[in-house]
Amino acid sequence: MTSDDLRRALVAAIRPHLADRFAALTVEPSEDLEEAIDAAESWLDGALGELLDLPFEQQRRSPLELFQEAMRFPTEALRRADVTPLGRDPVEEEALPGDLYRLAPASSQDLGEAVWRAHLAWGAAKAQTMVRPRVGLLSADLMDRSRVEGPVAAAGFEFVAFRSVAQLEEAGRLPLVVFVDLTHDDADAAIRRLADAGVRVIGFGPHVDDLALIRARSLGASDALPRSRFFSRVADLLPTLA
Repeated sequence: MTSDDLRRALVAAIRPHLADRFAALTVEPSEDLEEAIDAAESWLDGALGELLDLPFEQQRRSPLELFQEAMRFPTEALRRADVTPLGRDPVEEEALPGDLYRLAPASSQDLGEAVWRAHLAWGAAKAQTMVRPRVGLLSADLMDRSRVEGPVAAAGFEFVAFRSVAQLEEAGRLPLVVFVDLTHDDADAAIRRLADAGVRVIGFGPHVDDLALIRARSLGASDALPRSRFFSRVADLLPTLA
């Protein structure tokens, strides 16, 4: 999987993604919207070309962030058409303040299997250029750390524990995979931040809290599991080192 594959997959995903979003908004096609889609495709193609031509260590943004930014073109077209903005929760508004119509995907998974796999391959390739790939854990529970660190180290990864989103953002080199305790106060923000950066996120939480598991997936987690199932499968959830 090459950088060009990822660029082409993301650009090709714009039109079907927006067709689904416009249908959900019950917005009829128009010449202005078509021009906005063309502008989004053109801008994204150029922006991704510039980003992905850089060495990994100089890539300060993720491909998904650029896709989300490209949604400003159709967003403005919808505003010109006087389409009523959607209500959003505070987490969504803070993460993507300009996404008035929820056009920006929370995760590359929302753009289809091909894009998701290309995005994961980019994240894995970027991580593997930075010495030993990391696996992270966001949890305030020391027992969680002890149960995760062993399998992670045995699989050959560097283990990093985070107690907050602030620590995550200060870490510099992002992990390849991060396990997120869904009861943590920073869980929602962490899932969005990591998914945007191409990191695979797996949430875990109380088995009785189905809504938390569903919400984690909607925010960009590739999977969300009950605690008991998660801790019995930590080793299986780790990627294979090349």
